[in-house]
Amino acid sequence: MYDSAPKAFADASKLGANATNLSWSRENLYGLLFHQLGNYDGPEAKKFREATGEWRAEGDGRYLPPVALLADQKRQEEVFISLAGPFMGKDRRKGHTYTWIPNHLQDGNAQVSPRTRLSSLGKAARLTGERWAGHPVPLHYEAISESLSTASAIRVAELKDDLGWAALAVEQLEGNQFPMEATTVHYAWHVGSLASKVRALLESEKGGSSPHNIDDPVALLEELDDLGIVTRRGTDTVDLPDIYRLAFGISRRGGVPRMPV
Repeated sequence: MYDSAPKAFADASKLGANATNLSWSRENLYGLLFHQLGNYDGPEAKKFREATGEWRAEGDGRYLPPVALLADQKRQEEVFISLAGPFMGKDRRKGHTYTWIPNHLQDGNAQVSPRTRLSSLGKAARLTGERWAGHPVPLHYEAISESLSTASAIRVAELKDDLGWAALAVEQLEGNQFPMEATTVHYAWHVGSLASKVRALLESEKGGSSPHNIDDPVALLEELDDLGIVTRRGTDTVDLPDIYRLAFGISRRGGVPRMPV
């Protein structure tokens, strides 16, 4: 709607004067997690606050974390390691927990939904309690890895509601393996009659907004790239972030395996 606004009325550009960027940085996401842990309804929240610095009482039983816990990467990593351990395995070859989680939850624009992030870690905590009750920290690395499928299911459900045509476009690629050539993507859309399926979806008034050019596969792929649903490797190769790939059941060479949700 905003993209088309300048054509609609003279002063449409003024709509952006008070725009606010709602993107979440890694520090923002960890800060949100720690804020939630420190305000959880139970004795564990008090223990977490006592172990992580001086929290300020806000009233009504709510507390504000220390600034370092909200904005300092080094301090955030120290605290998260106390919850999840340092590595996504027995040593660093599998990656560091602090960076692995946001890297695998992010879309092609390096953005992570706060809801996705919290839901994923909540699932990891439940799995740890069920399968690794004797683990020395609350989050087992295997549980973190498995919880990615839950996060992917949530994000894809949101995608189907907001951009149903984009979900259809990715579904047409089932049976292939990422990364793949752009021409392979175009061919899969042609064989699967993507354009007609998108039109039928839009006529049903489901699945949110429409693409700019339904009949142009090159333009569709560029739009998916702009939206962060796919990423481009050079001009000819396309990849799909794990946060989308897992729920769609599409494999990737060297990627995180799909787990039951």
